[in-house]
Amino acid sequence: MSGPPVISDAKDNLIARLGLSCMVAALLAGVLKSFWELAHPILNDREAFASVPRAQLWGHGILEVIKVAGFLAGLFGFYLCATKRGLATKIFLTLAVLGGVFYASVWVWIAATTHFTIIYVLGGMWYQMIAPVALGIAALFARRVPWWHGAWAVVVGVLNSQIFQLLGPAKALLVQGIIWFVFGYLVYGLRQRV
Repeated sequence: MSGPPVISDAKDNLIARLGLSCMVAALLAGVLKSFWELAHPILNDREAFASVPRAQLWGHGILEVIKVAGFLAGLFGFYLCATKRGLATKIFLTLAVLGGVFYASVWVWIAATTHFTIIYVLGGMWYQMIAPVALGIAALFARRVPWWHGAWAVVVGVLNSQIFQLLGPAKALLVQGIIWFVFGYLVYGLRQRV
């Protein structure tokens, strides 16, 4: 009967890797990028953005691609562990993936062309704001994990929708990194529940 433990170990490892990916992305694209933005601000000044070296733009673009991959990994791990994986959660997760691809594509386009556009927010709202709330609510109804895991996912989505307007880019990136790091850690902790 070596079959079930091997499958269980593979699922545990998958969830652990998804949670760790979310935490690494939060540290790199949230915390590190926050300090970078504090030292060399480009996100709230069009003139500063226009004069930034291409390497810095590509650095921002790459960190945004890492953010998308890591945050989606965390959402997928949460989806696997905390929800009943019904049609509604599949739709929201699919929209999050499409939004993430759009977000990352726009950031790569920004880096390649040096033309800033705020349209990337339309993709970011799906995987940073709407999907965490939807999955959090689904987790609260599914009752597969402690209630506060679902509540935290909702908090992640709600905070993401507010922090950039309230704090400005540099401080908001730091807060975003912290809340997504905690979310990734929660997903990592769920590896035994699959």
